[in-house]
Amino acid sequence: MTKPMSEIAFEQLVYENQAMLIKVCNIFCKIQADKDDLFQEITINLWKGLPSFQGNSKLSTWIYRVSLNTAISKSQRKRKNLIRYTEKLPEHNGLISNEDAVDEEQIQMLYAGIERLKPVEKALILLYLEEHSYSEIGDIMGISEKNAGVKLHRIKRKLEKILQPCTNLKTSEA
Repeated sequence: MTKPMSEIAFEQLVYENQAMLIKVCNIFCKIQADKDDLFQEITINLWKGLPSFQGNSKLSTWIYRVSLNTAISKSQRKRKNLIRYTEKLPEHNGLISNEDAVDEEQIQMLYAGIERLKPVEKALILLYLEEHSYSEIGDIMGISEKNAGVKLHRIKRKLEKILQPCTNLKTSEA
């Protein structure tokens, strides 16, 4: 067990890892209120769990693990009680030039494909897109490096199948 952390030090820790926490929230939630709720739930779980952090991994790895486990659990609870519906993905915050429009469209299609994945698959692909190594992904997710690689390979194939109709549609429209 580590020495209890002051509230100010904890706020600094959350601030330093805010970008990662927001990415987790964005990948698991569409509506801003849900993102805010998930962010708060992650923060609470980090605060509660911090005394049990033993330093067996990097602190950022542990934070990722807590964040993803919280998001997966919340997503599974919500999925049981929610009728599925689709909603347009949030617009890009900045202005998009004509050259960037195609890239932005591809990113939106990728996010729409990721939305159709299971919660654990979303977590794995998020870590992959964040350019974590298979070893780091394994540490964060609590699985072996090899298992992370196998799962990611399967998820990429699944995403290709999900996105295939979109690509076929684009080429037939041209």
